Amino acid sequence: MDIQSSSSSDLTSSRNRIPDYLLDTPICQAKKKMKLAKDQTGTMPIQLPTHWNPKDKCALLELSKGNLRVSYNGTGKNDSDAAAVRANHPMPYQCGLFYFEVTIISKGQSGYIGIGFCTSSVDLKKLPGWENYSWGYHGDDGHSFCFSGTGKAYGPTFTTKDTIGCCINFMDMTVFYTKNGVNLGIAFRDIKNDHLYYPAIGLRTPGEIVEANFGQKKFKFDIENCIKEEKAKLWHYINTIELPILKPDFSNITNINNKSSNGLNELVLQYLVHHGYSETAQTFYNNAFAKNDKSIKQDENKMEECDVIGAGGLSGIAKSNEYFDIESLKNRQRIKEYVMKGDIDSAIDITNRLYPTVLANNDILLFNLRCRKFIEMIRKNEELDMDTEIETIDEDAMDAMDVDDDKNKALCQRIIETMKYGQELQSIYGQDERDEIKDTLTETFSLFAYEHPNNSILSYLLEPSRREIVANQLNVAILESQGEPSKPAIETLYRQSAVAVRELVKNNVGSAAFINVKKDCLM
Repeated sequence: MDIQSSSSSDLTSSRNRIPDYLLDTPICQAKKKMKLAKDQTGTMPIQLPTHWNPKDKCALLELSKGNLRVSYNGTGKNDSDAAAVRANHPMPYQCGLFYFEVTIISKGQSGYIGIGFCTSSVDLKKLPGWENYSWGYHGDDGHSFCFSGTGKAYGPTFTTKDTIGCCINFMDMTVFYTKNGVNLGIAFRDIKNDHLYYPAIGLRTPGEIVEANFGQKKFKFDIENCIKEEKAKLWHYINTIELPILKPDFSNITNINNKSSNGLNELVLQYLVHHGYSETAQTFYNNAFAKNDKSIKQDENKMEECDVIGAGGLSGIAKSNEYFDIESLKNRQRIKEYVMKGDIDSAIDITNRLYPTVLANNDILLFNLRCRKFIEMIRKNEELDMDTEIETIDEDAMDAMDVDDDKNKALCQRIIETMKYGQELQSIYGQDERDEIKDTLTETFSLFAYEHPNNSILSYLLEPSRREIVANQLNVAILESQGEPSKPAIETLYRQSAVAVRELVKNNVGSAAFINVKKDCLM
C-alpha cells in the first residue's frame, strides 16, 4: 500500500470512529447495526457529522485536510462577502448532547469568524446567527447571534490558536460554548426540537483559517463529565417521581399494603417467589411486610418445617402467609433443585405427584426433560470413564486390573442403559414431524457418537447452564397451571421500559439518549 492510500484509509477510519462521549448512547448501538441496515435497505439509519460538506458550502471557502480545515478566499470588503459551510450530516437527537470544536488556525485580517449551527435551508452567504434558524458565536466581538444581524453580549473574543467548542443539549434544548476547554455558559435557550440542525462555520475576511474536530481526536473540553452531570440530573428527576400503589393481579400476592408509598416491594417479592428463591423471599417478606416480631418468628418456623409436600398437605402447619403460598414456593424450589442437580427422574416424579396436569398438558416440556435425562446419563458415563482412567494410573498393577475391571463393567452397564433409554426416546418421538422435536432429538443423539463428549463440538449440551433452561421452563409451566403469569411483573416492566426508551429515541426525544436500561438497571 502506498503512502497516499494509507493516509486515505486512516482518514476514513478516523471519520467512522464514534467519539468517546457517545459510546454509552443509542448512537453507538445504531452504528453497530449500520452495516446490516445498509445491506438490507441501502441506506444508513443514523449518521454523525464528521467533516464539512464540500457540496454544501459557499464558493468563497476552500476545504482541505479531509474537509476539516476551512480557508476564506474572498475579498472580505463587506458583509455580503461572508461565506459559510455546513457539516455533512445533522446532529442526531439520539446523541443527547452533541459537541464539536473549532480551532482558529489564523484569525486573518479581522477575525470575523462565526461558529454555530443552522438548518439545511439557511443561506450560506451569511455568518451563522444572521438568518432565521441559524445560531452563532462570533470571534470579533464575543457576541451571540440568533435570527438577527444584531448580536448580544455573551463571551470573550477569540483569535488565532484559540479553540472554541459548541454543544447543543437535546434534553433541554439549550446551547453552550467553550473556549480553550472552559464552559462559557448557556448562549441560547428554547431551541425548537422539530428541525434538524447542522454544525456550521462562517468566515468573512482574507486569511481566516479554521479547523474542526468532530470527535476524531481528544477535545479540549471535558464533555464526558458534562454527559455524566446531565445523566445524573435526569436520574435524579426520575427518582423523584412518586410511584402509584401497585394493585394489579400480578400473582397470588394479595392484601397489598395500602400504606406503602409505592409498589416496589411487591414487585421484588413477586420476582423472588416466581423464581423459587424461598429463603430470600421469606427474609424480604419479614423485613418489608411482617407486622411484628412474633409473626416473623412464626413465618421463619414455617419455612424451616416446610419441605416437599404431598397431597395430604402440611399436617396442620399453615401453608401460606397473606402474601404468597409457602407450600407452592417450596415445592417449586425443590423440583428446580432436582433438575439443577441432573436428577430428572425425581423432578418428573414430584411434578406428576403434585401437579399432575403440568406434564400431561405440555408434551414439549416433557420431551425436553427426557432429552435432558439422556444427556445427564451421557455426562455420568463420561465422569465414570474419566475416574476409571485416573484410578488405573494411580493404583499398583494387580490392584489396578481389579479396579479397572469393576469400573469397566459399571461403565458398560451404564452405556447399555443409556442406549436403551435412547431407543425408548426414538420409539416415542422418532416419527414426530415437528421441527423442534426432530432437531433437538438429532442434536441430543449426536452426543452418543463421541468417545469424549466433553471435548466435542456438542459439549455445550453438557454445561450446567443448560439444566437451568429446562428448570425454568418447568417452573413457568407449574406457575401457569396455577393461573400465575409466565413472567414476573418486574421482568415485564423492564422489557417495557427498554421498548419505551427505544421508541423515545426513534422519536428524537433527546433525554432518552441518557438512559441505558440494561446498563443503568442491571449492571
